[in-house]
Amino acid sequence: MPHPFLTDLNVRKALSLAVDRQTIADQIYGVAGTPTNDYVLSPENLRANAPWEFNLEKAAALLDEAGWVDSNNNGIRDKGGVEMRMVFQTSVNPVRQKTQEIIKQDFSKIGIDLELKSIDASIFFDSEPNNPDNLGHFYADLQMYTTGNDNPDPTSYLRRYLCEEIAQKENNWAKSNDSRYCNPTYDAMFAELVAMTDAKEREEQIKKMNNFLTVEDVAVIPLIDRSSPAAAANSLEGIDLTPWDLEPWNIKDWTRKS
Repeated sequence: MPHPFLTDLNVRKALSLAVDRQTIADQIYGVAGTPTNDYVLSPENLRANAPWEFNLEKAAALLDEAGWVDSNNNGIRDKGGVEMRMVFQTSVNPVRQKTQEIIKQDFSKIGIDLELKSIDASIFFDSEPNNPDNLGHFYADLQMYTTGNDNPDPTSYLRRYLCEEIAQKENNWAKSNDSRYCNPTYDAMFAELVAMTDAKEREEQIKKMNNFLTVEDVAVIPLIDRSSPAAAANSLEGIDLTPWDLEPWNIKDWTRKS
């Protein structure tokens, strides 16, 4: 069913403006997290460095423009008898619950009420077709989890927002587009990408698609570029960390100082 207000681009833009990524990074992640509005983060040359800002005044103005106002003075915006109340779900995890709280607090300042829902990770991340609480079903308005491409070529990662990838009952909720986003413009951009063979053209197309998803159409709201800390003894040499494999992938090249 079409969402009563998330189908409105101004509303989606307002939500992105109302997310305080910097505070989330500073208060929860520290040096291990950097605010971002990029869906594709690696490799570095494919990062679009999509613009973002935290601006509650701009967010409120966009909602006003879209006709969502607090008509009955109860602190929550409404339109056509529908109030801006949403369920925001994620898995049980202290970092995620703190992130939820920060977002809830700021959304409330612009008249959006969030009901926070926390689901055990074993349930939230499972693929059981009959489990209504997993991320594939996405029976909520917003949901949050960590994601990223596991290959230097993010083509398959960008497939996730294609119309044909929508998770639904007919495919046992097994496909990757759990948000059920569908935009023919994005599908056409993806078709262009897979037909490209020139590396530089592909790089620019990936950045263009990233910005379409996060800035122009706001299908997804990236939050944090989360690092994966690793430590090793000072006496070890030859360590070469990569985001595409485990830390000891090149252990044959490791040596220890005498």
